[in-house]
Amino acid sequence: MGSPESRERWRFSTGQGGMSRPAVADGVVHVSSGPKLYALDALTGQQRWSFVTGHERISPRAPVVAGSVVHFGSDDATGSVYALDALTGRQLWKTAAGAPVSARAAVADGVVHVGGGGGLLALDATTGERRWELTGGEVLGCPTVADGVVYAHVGGERDNRGLHAVDAATGERRWRFTTGHEWNEASAPAVSGETVFLSSGSSLYAVGARDGRRRWEYRTGHYATASPAVADGLVYCGSWDHHLYAVDAVSGELRWRVRADGAVASSAAVADGLVHFGSWDHHLYSVDAATGAPHGKFAAGDRVGSPTVVDGTVYVGTLKGHLHALRSLATGPGDDAN
Repeated sequence: MGSPESRERWRFSTGQGGMSRPAVADGVVHVSSGPKLYALDALTGQQRWSFVTGHERISPRAPVVAGSVVHFGSDDATGSVYALDALTGRQLWKTAAGAPVSARAAVADGVVHVGGGGGLLALDATTGERRWELTGGEVLGCPTVADGVVYAHVGGERDNRGLHAVDAATGERRWRFTTGHEWNEASAPAVSGETVFLSSGSSLYAVGARDGRRRWEYRTGHYATASPAVADGLVYCGSWDHHLYAVDAVSGELRWRVRADGAVASSAAVADGLVHFGSWDHHLYSVDAATGAPHGKFAAGDRVGSPTVVDGTVYVGTLKGHLHALRSLATGPGDDAN
């Protein structure tokens, strides 16, 4: 069975509350906490560099790595978007957004798409110059780019809120889908093939990527604000009703669900046949992706955020600012945390 320590490879503490979802690339883990961004060695957890914005608090959903550049935003009153050299932490550019940047950026085809209180903003990835801007409502979840289209979940006025599909090159809106349940939180869309998946209110939705028409809706028992994950024909989504759901991506029928002892507000990470997700019960859970059978859990001692899995290691942060690097348990079942 083993102890929690037998699964933990290393731990890093920021000394302050809050932590973003880790972004892992080229052997480096990038994670933000408060006004500071950290770059850590993925194997050892040793700090390579750090960057401090000053008084600006970095968005809790930041950062994202594209090539050799780290992008993130700050969610202070005026908001800024930053680009740093991923190797050294040197600032390449900074662009004022004019409103809090609350969502993680999406980078594609030389453009950085960011969302927040001012709407959806497209910036040149090299210079930070504005390409276009879509105003009229706050972007509630992180934008997603697929096949030249930006998908963003927007709140605000009734005639504007919902899931927007926007041309990535021009900012022209192609369609809007509203669930009728948008509030002050919503998920980032997940795109797979010709379908966009999103959670809003207490439901998981499948929407046609071309026309924005609803294909199906699956209702959970409470708020479903975690961003869905899609893999091998299943959509995984957590709910405040203490469950992680696995739903058939085509039919919307429930395949399985597993229960935690607290709300599942984190997004799931799927890798090597396992699904990893955090809960407010202070545990990270690992279950079989096809069946939901338990594969183990890790006691983090604090509310657990959304994990990232790379090369057999699960990286996950907690509300109190601790980052854990854990074995993924993909080689065999067992509970390493009890």
